[in-house]
Amino acid sequence: MLPIEEYTKIFFGVLAIMGPFSALPIFVNLTAGKSVQEKNQLALHASFSAWIIALCSVWLGASILSFFNISIPAFRVAGGILLLTLAINMINAKIPGAKQTPEELSEAKISNRDLAIVPLAIPLIMGPGAISTVIVFSHYATGIGHLLMMSAIVSVLILYIFVSLRAAAYLSAKLGLIGINVISRIMGLILASIAVEFMASGLTQLFPALAG
Repeated sequence: MLPIEEYTKIFFGVLAIMGPFSALPIFVNLTAGKSVQEKNQLALHASFSAWIIALCSVWLGASILSFFNISIPAFRVAGGILLLTLAINMINAKIPGAKQTPEELSEAKISNRDLAIVPLAIPLIMGPGAISTVIVFSHYATGIGHLLMMSAIVSVLILYIFVSLRAAAYLSAKLGLIGINVISRIMGLILASIAVEFMASGLTQLFPALAG
């Protein structure tokens, strides 16, 4: 296992990419016209689905990468590039395209499919960036203890997201567009730093000469 300081860093790193603030306006938009009970049920089902995906990323991420013959260093570089793209969009106060495109948003509003899974759980909460981040952090150490700590971290964050989604309308009204954009930019800066670390770590492992 890692020192507690490292798990604190991991917690805020995953929070930066899984943070609900960029998803709040979309959740409010998608659930417009629904009753409070329906909104709460959607928040619960979306959070539960995202929790399952997060746990699968923690425990099965290595097996999935191994199946496709992808090394962890290569995945760190690829994940870092993706996170850096998302971070730049967050700094510019834009909804990352990897999370939700206008076409997906329009389809979600008029379709009868389960909004809790698509697009709320995937890709708004657990998008490609969040999944790759969780997988990479899950390989920062070996052993069951580390995976259990990662499971605890994602569980706490999913609970936080669930509470935020239940209060989505209230938070959106209180924070306003400016408040949400400020938080998004701060999280974007944190995410950009994590992305650079991912890429640097992966490159030095792929090309050991760079470390010298």
